[in-house]
Amino acid sequence: MPPASESAAHPGPPHPDYRFTLANERTLLAWLRTGLALVAGGVAVAAYVPRLGASWGGGAVGLALVATGLGTALAGYGRWRRNERAIATDAPLRAGSEVPALVALVTAVVLLVAVLLVVEVA
Repeated sequence: MPPASESAAHPGPPHPDYRFTLANERTLLAWLRTGLALVAGGVAVAAYVPRLGASWGGGAVGLALVATGLGTALAGYGRWRRNERAIATDAPLRAGSEVPALVALVTAVVLLVAVLLVVEVA
């Protein structure tokens, strides 16, 4: 082991704490699981509820869910890459717009389903 003065004179490259990288990876996996669940829900709606309020209802909801799932997975990957860069360079993490966008998309799909259910019941 080199003396303390030698290691201070030749410090190694800074390396981020592995815990941050692994936590960022777990977050990416959560985004991917959410995207996969949305895609599976879209496929299920399109397959088992083809006429939801209108002849195009099930297909529209299924397509909206699949597109939202794809967007969620891509947004999670983009967020992971951005956070990895910030962790490696010891920069602050930037607040992203992914979460508000996902909330808006899911809200829009829920509203579409609500309108189609009202049409189905009426």
